[in-house]
Amino acid sequence: MVEKISLKQVNTFLLFGVLTVVILYFAKQVLIPVTFAVFFAMLFTRMSNKMESKGIKRIFSALISVLIIAAVTFGICALVVMQAKKLAKDLPQIEEKAKKFKARAESYISYKLDIPKEKQEELISKKIKSTLESSGEGLKKFFAGIIGIIGSAVMTLIFTFLFLYQRDKYESFFIQLCDKTQPEEAKKLIQKISMVSQSYLTGRALSIIIFTVLFTSGFLIIGLKNAFLLAFVAALLTIVPYVGSIIGGLFPFAVALITEDDINIAIGALAVIGIIQIIDNYFIEPYIIGGEVSISGFFTIFILLVGGVIWGVAGMILFLPMLGVAKIVFDAIPELHPYGYLVGDQKEEKSSSRMMEKIKGFFKKK
Repeated sequence: MVEKISLKQVNTFLLFGVLTVVILYFAKQVLIPVTFAVFFAMLFTRMSNKMESKGIKRIFSALISVLIIAAVTFGICALVVMQAKKLAKDLPQIEEKAKKFKARAESYISYKLDIPKEKQEELISKKIKSTLESSGEGLKKFFAGIIGIIGSAVMTLIFTFLFLYQRDKYESFFIQLCDKTQPEEAKKLIQKISMVSQSYLTGRALSIIIFTVLFTSGFLIIGLKNAFLLAFVAALLTIVPYVGSIIGGLFPFAVALITEDDINIAIGALAVIGIIQIIDNYFIEPYIIGGEVSISGFFTIFILLVGGVIWGVAGMILFLPMLGVAKIVFDAIPELHPYGYLVGDQKEEKSSSRMMEKIKGFFKKK
């Protein structure tokens, strides 16, 4: 006979879910940099251990790891700015094409909707005037957002340093929480969580590099201007699963339509994006990313939507590996096994693992 679920249990579950969402939403300014710092700390733990095994003190190994993160972030920003300056040289051409497009649009609207061009100009002028009046508030929000991003980045670096420097303390705290579990088992659980986080983050970074190379090669072949900038931006957006690849793919196509005189180049850019997306679906995603978080397709999309609503873009990046970590915890606690089974991907073996075994076998034969 199936045991009845009491109303109290249902209310407790719902209350826990509501409180979790409320805390995540209203404390996101603190939790986002902390969460990024946790994943960065897990990513650099292995490198820090190697440096310390060679006699480098922990404070310096943690500092070097943080400096690497800062240098890579600064390098990416500098690269985008330098390439954007090249795109800015085409602004006069873009303006000229925009005027031609505006003239064609006015003629089409006048012919189809019987709205005189003078009336259209009047409506556009009113819209521009209202936009300019609200632009001051928009600029304030923009600069406030930039300052907020810089502040969050600094806090992330500080938290990452502290997590790396005091990682033994946090490991001991976790083991003490698992008082009913053998310390060796608790340490294995920590290592498993760390390995999943490392595999996911390194896989994403490697996929961005591969995308950049493939996009750049394809755009250069079709003769698209500013190929590297468009390729890098499109590849960088793929860090957001599913949604990022769509937006990143449309960006070069839209720029090609605006900047290029030949529409065939824009069509070629779209073809390049389509071909590389096929390569991503059948090779990069299964073999490079490898589904290391082991989450089913439904819950992958679901957690991306939830993350976007609660934390915005940061949530779409972080919530998937967070759910992967939660699944490991579910699998380790017998009472939570059904939840781990529910959100998990029931593949018998990861495609990335099969690929690594094939590569190892190839080199062994050699």
